[in-house]
Amino acid sequence: MSESGESILYEHPLSEQVRTYLRLERLFSIQLHLREQDSKICHVTALRNLWEILDCLDRGDIKGELIKELEAQRIHFQQLKESPYIDSLKLQRFLEQLEQLLIWLGSYQGKFGFNLRTDRFIEMLKNRIRMPGGTCSFDLPELHLFLNKPFDYRQNKFIEWFAHLEGLAQCIKILLRLFRENSEFETVNCHQGVYQSHLSDKHNPQLIRIRLPIDAKYYPEVSGSKHYFSIRFMEPNEAEVKPVTSDFSFELAIC
Repeated sequence: MSESGESILYEHPLSEQVRTYLRLERLFSIQLHLREQDSKICHVTALRNLWEILDCLDRGDIKGELIKELEAQRIHFQQLKESPYIDSLKLQRFLEQLEQLLIWLGSYQGKFGFNLRTDRFIEMLKNRIRMPGGTCSFDLPELHLFLNKPFDYRQNKFIEWFAHLEGLAQCIKILLRLFRENSEFETVNCHQGVYQSHLSDKHNPQLIRIRLPIDAKYYPEVSGSKHYFSIRFMEPNEAEVKPVTSDFSFELAIC
């Protein structure tokens, strides 16, 4: 979920691969924010977040899926070269960027995050940093020493660690941008707090995006697959969460 000044945006993946991409996008964004903060607490959280990234990278063949997806995008955009409505210079630059990412993916040795897992300091944190209160100086004295280093030293270490994942972050950023730009928002109506729809196999949708007013008192619960989805809107209060039973409109994009 992300927010802007005027609305709240919810996103729901239609495949496990896109689910993983969205989680990694979120974790990468948190990592890049936390490392810029001159705060020991933020840097402890950044180290926990780094392990969340590594755990997420353990699921499935992310590299193989990314290569397949980016190859499909490259073929699609190569076919647009002959179109008179396309800015040929921008298209060529984008194709070159895709090519560089595919080269990076193809040359990446082993599983994503392997180099970080073999870093002695990162590996040392693995078990203790996940324990409640496990980052006390008596639990992890070496971490305590690290946190008392100058901010520039700590920040440079985070930059060094994340460098192993820069290419991956770029691949996911571009792929999700292409998915999101594949469809525009339209206003739709839900009946008694429920919206249902079938999905077209022809368009191979990857992502459902729901945009609600910033002052909305309800949120969407999405269920479905690549063939069909249902949205049930729920309204929380202090005592419980209740289904919305009114009719109203909202903005939807099927990407």
